[in-house]
Amino acid sequence: MEITHSRKYKVLVVDDNSENIRIIGSILRQNDYQVGFATRGQQALDILGEKGEDYDLILLDVNMPGLNGFEVCKMIREKSRLKDLPVIYLTANGEPEHVMEGFSSGGQDYVTKPFHSGELLARIGTHLELKESREQLKQMNAILEEKVKERTMELQEANKKLGAANRQLEQLDEAKAGFLRLISHEINTPLNGIVGFTEILKDLLTDTEYFGFIENLSESANRLKEFAQASLVITGLRTSPENYKKGLIDIGEITEEVITRQTAVVKQKKIPVHFQCDTDNRTLEGNADLLKICLTNLLKNALAHTPGGQAISIRITDKDSRLLVLVEDNGPGFSAEALRTLFNPFSSSDVHHDSNKGLGLFLVKMIADFHQAEISVSNRKSKGAKVALAFSQVNLSN
Repeated sequence: MEITHSRKYKVLVVDDNSENIRIIGSILRQNDYQVGFATRGQQALDILGEKGEDYDLILLDVNMPGLNGFEVCKMIREKSRLKDLPVIYLTANGEPEHVMEGFSSGGQDYVTKPFHSGELLARIGTHLELKESREQLKQMNAILEEKVKERTMELQEANKKLGAANRQLEQLDEAKAGFLRLISHEINTPLNGIVGFTEILKDLLTDTEYFGFIENLSESANRLKEFAQASLVITGLRTSPENYKKGLIDIGEITEEVITRQTAVVKQKKIPVHFQCDTDNRTLEGNADLLKICLTNLLKNALAHTPGGQAISIRITDKDSRLLVLVEDNGPGFSAEALRTLFNPFSSSDVHHDSNKGLGLFLVKMIADFHQAEISVSNRKSKGAKVALAFSQVNLSN
């Protein structure tokens, strides 16, 4: 996977294993990163000293002689100029307690060994994008403060609202910084605020030279929000699946609600969504919130790859005591590469013929597994893609 950047990012790799350093260094250099190395924790601290080099991100091995990764990260966070420097742990231990200790020590993320190069590059890219978004927000705050000073008396009330929004943004930035130290469910609060604030800014600065900058910021914030929400659900399903309570659910009602929530996109793209239910017993045991996320991902993916004027079909039926949910579109279908890497995170398995990476189908698979449901993905004989979910049907007559 080739990645290009507007500038060369600098990544510091800290690992006492020379073979790991060689492999990681090769992956990073092939993807246009500048790379520095340290084989001990103290050596890394010396490199990052007050007069040391500036790096954009650190890949930090946990188990090292002398100072371990957690101790090194705590010392890095004690340096004011490094408090926001992204740190991704490299660890062979994926137990929840170990992961939480890493977050508590100041790390933002972790990659388990042995790692897949695509996942490693995706994690790095995500945290570098977060870092750039924070810098853009700071620049935007400075621009807004200057614009407020130039406002006339006619816009005095607008200035007050903008000042209040600025203060709210600072509070959300603090919450976001907390998220970078320890992923928690509070991540949705700052990201929702950023998305809402950029919409306000687009209305206020429509006729200015900053509008394109605001649109880019808005798009970036929305991508981060979707990624963050998916990451939280994936983390929850991996570490605390018992927190997702199950009950008797009408899958037809949930499907209709998901379709209704996409009405604006359906109208904008002029893609009719045909819903059909061929069974009276649409009841299964599951978690309503997770199933809404699952079906929303499938519908959004179908909408993204279906040409305007073509239709999407969602059908519910039953067979052999199984409740089937079928989602079919009229797009280009899944590529051969996608079908070979089904359900892998950060692969092309959850897209059709484009090259975007993501968590969509991977998350759908995890939710299906949580419900002991079977999932299959295929291309239709004519054209388009087909995703089928098979759930255990609840017999209400007993």
